[in-house]
Amino acid sequence: MIKIEKWKSLYTKTNGLTKPNSIDNLLLAEERIKLEKSIIQVLNSFLDKGETHVGIKIYVEKVLRNDFVEVMASNRPQKNESLEDWSAKIFGDNKFGVVFNSLESYDNEIGELMCSIVSPLLEHAGLPLGGLSFLFFMGNYGFTPFGIHKEAIGEEGFLFHLGPGEKEFYTWDTEEFNAVAHNTEVFHEVEEMLPSSKKYTLKSSSVMFIPHQVFHIGNSNEFSLSVVMDYINPSKDYLEKELTKDICSRDLSAKKNRQYLNPIKDNSNNEIEGYVDLESISTKFRKALDRRILKLKSNGGLLNPSLLNNKIRLPNGAFSIKGKEVFPIFAQDMGNGNILILARGNEIVARYHNNLKGVLLKLKEGEVLTLQTLKDYLFPEWELCDIYSLVNDLMEVEAIEVMK
Repeated sequence: MIKIEKWKSLYTKTNGLTKPNSIDNLLLAEERIKLEKSIIQVLNSFLDKGETHVGIKIYVEKVLRNDFVEVMASNRPQKNESLEDWSAKIFGDNKFGVVFNSLESYDNEIGELMCSIVSPLLEHAGLPLGGLSFLFFMGNYGFTPFGIHKEAIGEEGFLFHLGPGEKEFYTWDTEEFNAVAHNTEVFHEVEEMLPSSKKYTLKSSSVMFIPHQVFHIGNSNEFSLSVVMDYINPSKDYLEKELTKDICSRDLSAKKNRQYLNPIKDNSNNEIEGYVDLESISTKFRKALDRRILKLKSNGGLLNPSLLNNKIRLPNGAFSIKGKEVFPIFAQDMGNGNILILARGNEIVARYHNNLKGVLLKLKEGEVLTLQTLKDYLFPEWELCDIYSLVNDLMEVEAIEVMK
C-alpha cells in the first residue's frame, strides 16, 4: 500500500509524467539486494552468450574502452560478491562507467522483479504501447561520460538509484533546450552549464523521473549502481510498422473465397477500393493491436518476451500450478480449432477446449490448480498428454509456478 502511494505521489510531482522530479525511499532494502544479485546473473548470462560487442558500453577515464569486456570475461562476478568489490578488481583505481542495455533479454528474474516494483505505476499511469525495457549504470565515473543529453522521443526514463552512496542528477527543463532535436546535440561543457540546471540529490532507494524532452546528466564520484526503466510511448508511424510486421508474420493462406486481381490496363480505375479490402485491412490491424496489448499485459509491460527456460522439469506424480500476479495469462480464439495463449509475451497455440479460458482465468486470479483439478476441467476432450503439454509450455516461459 505504501508503494502504491509512493508511485501516485511521484506521478503527481511529475505533473502526470511530463516534468522531471524524484521521490525518496521507493525501493525496499530487500529489493535493492535482489536487484544487485539479478544484475550479476545478467552479466554472467551476457558473458555466457559470447556476443560481447552487443549491448554494453564501458568508459575508463572518460574514454570508450569495450576491450575491458575481455577482462570481465576472465574474472566474472560471483553470486555473493558485491558489484563494487568486483568492479575494483576489473578497473582498479581508474574512474569508470558501465552502461548495459536490455537487461530483461538476458535473464527472466530481473524482469519479474522490476515488473513487481513498477506494477502500481502502470495501473495508475497506464501501459505504454512501446513496452518497458531496463538498463543499468554502474561506476564512479563522475559526470555521465557521454555528456548532457536527452533520450529518444517518447522514451520516458525512470532511474532507480540502488546506492550505496548518493548520486547527483541535473536537468535542464526549459523551452530553449526542449526545442533542440533529439540525438542531434550533446553538451560536454558541463561545468559552465550547471548554474542553469536544477539539481536533485538521489539517495539509495530514490527514483528519478526524466521526460524524453529534458536534457540531463548524472554525477557519481563514488561507486554507484542504478537501474533505468525506459517507459516507451511509440509514435503512430512506428506502431503501424510494428503492427504491419505482426500481420505479415501470420499465415494468411487459409482464407476462403480468395479473390484474384486482373491485370492493370492504361484506362484502369486506380481507386484503392478496387484492389484491396479496406475492411479486411482494418480487421487485421485491430487483431494485431489486440495481440500486442495482450502480449504486453501478459509480460508485465516488458517489451521483450521472456526467455525460454528449458531446464525446468515437471515433478513426478501429482503437482499444483499457480499463476503469477504481475504476469496474467490471456487467450484468444483463433477460429481454426485452436486457441492462442499469450503468456509472458510469448504465443502458445493449444487445441480448443470449452473450459480452457476458464482455467487460464483461475490462474490469472491467483488460484492454485492441482493436476486433478485440471483433469476435472479438461477431461475427456483433452488427454493427459494435452494437459502436460499446456503446463510444460507455461512453465517454459516462466508464466506459472509449479509446486509438488
